[in-house]
Amino acid sequence: MFEEIRKEFPIIRGSRFGKKLVYLDSAATTQKPEFVIDRLKKYYETENANIHRGPYDLSLEGTKLWEWAHEKVASFINADSYKEIIFVRNTTEGLNLLVNTVGRKLLTKDDIVVVSEMEHHSNIVSWMILQKEIPFKIEYIPIKEEYSLDIDWFKKLIEKEGENIKIVSLVHISNVLGVKNDVEEIFKIAKKNNSFTMLDAAQSIVHCKVDVKEIGCDALTFSGHKAYAPTGTGAVYCKQKYLEELTPWMGGGEMISSVSFKDFEYNELPWKFEAGTPDIGGGIVLGYAIEWFEKALESVGGWESLIKHEQDLTEFFFKQFDGIGWFKPFGPRDSSRKYGAIAFHIEGFTFRGCKNIFNIETNRDGSGISNFLNEKGIAFREGYHCAEPLHDKLCVGPSLRFSLAIYTNEEDLKYAANMLKQAVLQGLN
Repeated sequence: MFEEIRKEFPIIRGSRFGKKLVYLDSAATTQKPEFVIDRLKKYYETENANIHRGPYDLSLEGTKLWEWAHEKVASFINADSYKEIIFVRNTTEGLNLLVNTVGRKLLTKDDIVVVSEMEHHSNIVSWMILQKEIPFKIEYIPIKEEYSLDIDWFKKLIEKEGENIKIVSLVHISNVLGVKNDVEEIFKIAKKNNSFTMLDAAQSIVHCKVDVKEIGCDALTFSGHKAYAPTGTGAVYCKQKYLEELTPWMGGGEMISSVSFKDFEYNELPWKFEAGTPDIGGGIVLGYAIEWFEKALESVGGWESLIKHEQDLTEFFFKQFDGIGWFKPFGPRDSSRKYGAIAFHIEGFTFRGCKNIFNIETNRDGSGISNFLNEKGIAFREGYHCAEPLHDKLCVGPSLRFSLAIYTNEEDLKYAANMLKQAVLQGLN
């Protein structure tokens, strides 16, 4: 059934730049199925209109679809209501929205925000920017040798700092290591401390079940473009009781119900947080993309089947390098702990990044390997993957990353492994 789903992706069926595309960059953005592409086209051909206040049929129907898409997201992550769903452009915007609403409300001098050492830059830099205005502290849950988060360290921090820890904001699945963090346990501890809990679900949303009630988070954000939906789409979930108290990050049209020269009144949720004209077509199609994914998931046997499929593919890829010393997985070698992302480095080679503090002078330039893979039609990533502190912590320079999706198959990974071997052998000679 996975091969049938693969056929639904036009860009994978065809060729690009005169060569077959082997797409292994799904952690950066997924390809889109024909259904999603056609649905976006249909929107602009037959449904395009601004939403909320138009008294004519196109606008009224668009408003219904916009609300339906919020309801679809709410149902997918098991939120209580569409009123808890705010549409944004991506996870980065979602995290910044939460930092600039929740963070501004809860944080004062010497309070603490807890993140981890494997966070995406979005969940580090956004806090650092706010830190320049409010002198709170940022603490990082360490990564243990086996690439899990040190929960005992977090417990000790709670014992020491107590309710000074106002916010705990964590990545669900690392976009580099591919590991899924035990956020349920960490958030359970945090809630006993009355800390606000936030989850970056950018990498987990289509790689494992994401249920906000089971996870125990107060807020969550994800990108639609990593979930088979158009770019420029994403969502924030936040419990309604908090949204009712928070001050919006942006002001303007639609987030108000009335305005005078002296004052204004907020609109109802979630529109209170959706100022201005959004990406209406993209947001509506985000709902349809989730609907498509749910059907695809059902057709392959559910979450367990999808997770097994991707982990089997990861194991297949790793086995292509059994006995090869220069191939160095970045993260656990145990494929049962990997969710979609396969990062690695190649001993003796240096790859592009914004700094090279760990490079050995005798290392070869790895750009020839990257260029060779590109010439062979392989789409992948190199660099720090917006997780530079993680690379620093583990003393690894820029890495390569192959990442999977529901359409990835063994043929893709076997071809990529063979081309990687050829590229390295050429570089060594």
